[in-house]
Amino acid sequence: MTMTDSPPAADTALAAISPRVVGLFDALTTTDHKRIGRLWLRSGLLGLLAATLLGVVLTIENSNSSPDDIFGGINSFFQYFNLYRFGLVLLVVAPLFVGLATVVVPMQVGATNIAFPRAAHGAVWLFMIGATITVVSVVSDGGWGALDGVTGTERDAIALTLVGTGLVIFALLMASVCIATTVVSLRTSGMNLLRVPLFAWSMLVATSVWLLTLPVALGNLAFIYFDLRGGPRIPDETFGIAEGSHAIYAQIAWLVEQPQIYAFAIPVLGVLGTIAPVVAKRRHAQHVVAVALIGLFGLLSVGGWSQPWFQGNNYDEKFVFIIFGLFAVIPVFGSIGAVADTIVGRSSDSDTDSAVSSDPGASGESGFAGLLSVYGLAAIGAALLLLAGTVAGLARVIQPWDLGDRTTETSVMNLVLFSAVAAAIAGIWFWAPKIGGHELAVSTGRLVVLDIVAGAVLLGGADFVSGFFEAPAFGYHVVGSSAPLPSEPSNQGFVEVMNVVGTIGAVLIALGVLGVFAAIAKAMRSSDGVDDNPYGGQTLEWTTSSPPPPGNFSEPPERVVSEAPLLDTVNENGEEA
Repeated sequence: MTMTDSPPAADTALAAISPRVVGLFDALTTTDHKRIGRLWLRSGLLGLLAATLLGVVLTIENSNSSPDDIFGGINSFFQYFNLYRFGLVLLVVAPLFVGLATVVVPMQVGATNIAFPRAAHGAVWLFMIGATITVVSVVSDGGWGALDGVTGTERDAIALTLVGTGLVIFALLMASVCIATTVVSLRTSGMNLLRVPLFAWSMLVATSVWLLTLPVALGNLAFIYFDLRGGPRIPDETFGIAEGSHAIYAQIAWLVEQPQIYAFAIPVLGVLGTIAPVVAKRRHAQHVVAVALIGLFGLLSVGGWSQPWFQGNNYDEKFVFIIFGLFAVIPVFGSIGAVADTIVGRSSDSDTDSAVSSDPGASGESGFAGLLSVYGLAAIGAALLLLAGTVAGLARVIQPWDLGDRTTETSVMNLVLFSAVAAAIAGIWFWAPKIGGHELAVSTGRLVVLDIVAGAVLLGGADFVSGFFEAPAFGYHVVGSSAPLPSEPSNQGFVEVMNVVGTIGAVLIALGVLGVFAAIAKAMRSSDGVDDNPYGGQTLEWTTSSPPPPGNFSEPPERVVSEAPLLDTVNENGEEA
C-alpha cells in the first residue's frame, strides 16, 4: 500500500456530463485530502446541529424534574441523554478535528497529500455508516443500556447501537493512523518535530492518545455485545446486563468522563498556539514550551485505565485518578500563559512582524485588536472554557467536597467538549480560505463565538454549582430497581434555578451553531475571491493558493529552519530576504 498517491487529474469527459455527477463521483473516489476533510467537517457540523438541539430538549426536560413530559419515560430519557453525551464526543468533536486535520495538517508539514489517502477516504464513509446506524438504533429503542429492563426488541436495537458505535470508533482509528503518519513521515525538508506547527503537533498527540485508548473501548463494546447476546459473563445482582439497568453504559462511561474526555480537547491547545502568533504578528514566544505542554496534556488525558466498572465503588479515591485530575490544569494554564506572553510581550528576535507585514493588502489586525477577530475570539474563548473544564475536574477529585456522581461530571464534559467545539469553529473561520476558498463573515462569526462560549459557561457552570448542592448526575430512579437511589439535592429550589440557567445556555449554544450554518451558506453563495494569505499566517499552508490545488504546492517548499517558515523570508525591514 502506497503512503501517498499522485495528485488526481481532472476528468474532462466526466465534467462534460453533469457537475452533480462529477461531485458525486469525486465524493466516492477522491484521494485529495481536502475533499476528504470537507466530508468529515460536514458530518461533524451536522452532528453538532443535532446534538445541540437535542441538548436543548434535554435541559428543558431536566428543568421539569420529570422524564415523562417530552420523552415519555425514564428509559427513553436515559437513551437520549447518552446519545447526547456519546454523540458530542464521537459524532461531533472527533470528526470536526479529524476534518480540520485532514485538510490542514498535510499542508502545514509541506506534504502533497495525507498518508494512506484511500484509507482516509474509506474512514470517512465508514464513519458516516456507523454514525447513521448508531442514531437510527437509538431512535428505535436502542442505546447504551436500558434502565427499565431489556425486552427482546430492545436487545436487538441495543446490539445494533453497539455495532454502530464500534464502526464509528474504528473509522476514527483509521483516520488517526493517516493523520499521525502524515506528521511523522511526510514532513518537508528541515522540519523536525520541534518545528512542526502547533496544530499539527496537537493532532499528532491527540491521535496517538486515541490510538492508545479507543481500542480499549472497542474491547469494552465487544465484551458487552457478547454478554448481551449470550448472557452476562460477570454475575452481578445489581447491574447484570441480562436484567437491564445501566450496566452497559457503566462499562463505557469512561469515554465521556475525565481524564479521557480531555483527550478530545488536546487540539484546542494546538489551535490556540497556531492562531495566537498570527493575532500577535510575531513568532510564538514559547514554542518549545508549548510543544512540551501539549505533550503533557496528552499524557494526562490517557483514560483507558480509568474504568470504574472494573475498579469498584471506591474508584474516585484512587491515587492515579486524583493525580490526573489535579495536574491536568497545569498544561492548559501554561499554554494560555505562553499565548499571553506572545500577545502582550516583546519578541526576543527582530522579526516581530509576520509575513503579512510585507503584504499591504492583508486584512489581519495585530495585538489586542487582532483578538477581536473571529478566530482570535474563538481560540481564546475555547482555551478559557478548557481551563474552566479542567478546574471543574480538579474540584471533582477533591475528596472533602465529595462531588462524585454529581452534576459536576456533566459540567466537566460540557465545558471541555464545547471548548473543543469553539476551537473547531476558530479553525473553520481561520482556515476557511484553504477549506473552501472563501472567507466567512466576521459579524456573524463574532455572534457565533459569543453565543457558544457564553452558552457553554451557563450550561457547564450551572451543573458545576448544582454539584455542590448534591444534585445527582442522573437524577431519576426506576421504581422497583435494585440500583442505588440517587440522593436528593440539599436545596432543590436552587438546583431548579440552575437547571433553568443551563437551559438558557443550551439555547444560546444552539443559536450559535445555527449561525455557523448561516455563515457557511452565505460564503458558498458568494463569488468573491480571497487572498492566499489574508490573515498573515506563518505556516506553510499559507504559501498555497486559496483554495489549494491538487498536490497543494506548485513547487516543493524550501527547507524549513523554524516553526514559522513564512517569517524566515522577512527581515527586520519587512523586506523579503
